[in-house]
Amino acid sequence: MKIFLPILLILSISLAKDVPFKTGESLKYSAEFNLIPVGEAELYVSGIEQIQGNDAYHVSFSAQTKGLANQLFKIRDQIDIWLDSKELYTHRLKKNIREGSYRKSVDITFDYDEGVARTNTKDVKINFTARDPFSMFYYLRTIQLKEKEIMSFTSFEGKNIVNYNLQITGKEIINSPVGTFVCKVIRPFQKGKNLFKNQGDMQIWISEDARRLPVKIQIKMKFGSMTLLLKKIN
Repeated sequence: MKIFLPILLILSISLAKDVPFKTGESLKYSAEFNLIPVGEAELYVSGIEQIQGNDAYHVSFSAQTKGLANQLFKIRDQIDIWLDSKELYTHRLKKNIREGSYRKSVDITFDYDEGVARTNTKDVKINFTARDPFSMFYYLRTIQLKEKEIMSFTSFEGKNIVNYNLQITGKEIINSPVGTFVCKVIRPFQKGKNLFKNQGDMQIWISEDARRLPVKIQIKMKFGSMTLLLKKIN
């Protein structure tokens, strides 16, 4: 969805030896707004492709409303990212957002050899390794998450470069249709402020088991709360 931001890790943190996901993994989520079911979403690793001569995981995120919610406020979001197969930073980000009357298309390719992020309309000089929010979900699955640890990031989504942080705030037990998980709770923030322009906040629950699944994602917005809860693993 459009409220998510692409991100980059600046702290030096070692990757785990084993990646707990592989080609073909599908994570499906139920979507609720203020506890009312409104649709579903999916994270899908479709394969490994070549981007500018680099092997990259092709990961897709899709979200859509259903039923009455589809009639009131139709959502059809499709986000594709290409993650470096070794370090999981972003080589390319492509977004097609359709939410009600709102329309947005973004296609960014990161050329690290040239130090440039190429968008639909311009080139932007960069001196960082980009990690969009969905690459973050996969990156966080490969590192040891320490309670109260703060990780510093920089975001870029075609307009502004923004510095912000992630903090591991504790542990919680999350019940989902696919099981009960002990999870680390992660909160993005920007210098003590809410991260999003709509004055919302966000939390991510990553399971502590070997798969390190993003079990739950919650976005607090001005008029309520949107929750994605893992309902099926393929």
